[in-house]
Amino acid sequence: MVNLVAVTGGIGAGKSTVLAALDRRGQRTLDSDAVVHRLYRPGSPLCAALAARWGVEILDGDGAVNRAAVAAKVFADAGELEWLNRLVHPAVKAEIRGQAAAAGSLLFCAIPLLFEVGWETEALCTLAVWCDRRTQRERLRRRGWNAAEIERREAAQLSMDDKLERADFAVINHGGRERLDEQIARILQRIAPLPPPSGAR
Repeated sequence: MVNLVAVTGGIGAGKSTVLAALDRRGQRTLDSDAVVHRLYRPGSPLCAALAARWGVEILDGDGAVNRAAVAAKVFADAGELEWLNRLVHPAVKAEIRGQAAAAGSLLFCAIPLLFEVGWETEALCTLAVWCDRRTQRERLRRRGWNAAEIERREAAQLSMDDKLERADFAVINHGGRERLDEQIARILQRIAPLPPPSGAR
């Protein structure tokens, strides 16, 4: 995907905040979590597959997939997480490819498990969002997550430090909005002249 800029980072790093900053600068953005949410709509093939495996209790009152119930299943069982990823990831990738093809310009897409699933090779470049651990924990506690929940979710992905080391660009996201916007501006200047990735489609 010659125009895809893959945005990644640990839980609570501030990927959505970075997408919002890019939006303010007129960039096209996409959140893979939002893609998953659409794929989990009532009556969808993924919805039916999850209900067949885990029972209708995995659905909410509207018949959509209850993501909290899914998280409780997969973060307690590595085998179930692997099964879910094999089911969901191809559908998410197809949606991202379609939106990138239709964008006509750079598309910044937040992909939390970018490096874990090996999608970085399909992107023009990668951008990791990082914050200090204290800030991360404060953000996650505001979501209502306790220490055990945070540890379960962190165990399912690379650390923020690992993602930072692997990425082409980095955004340090524990300062104010002005500092964030300055970093975004510098990165946009550097991305513009990049050649497409080798073997890109």
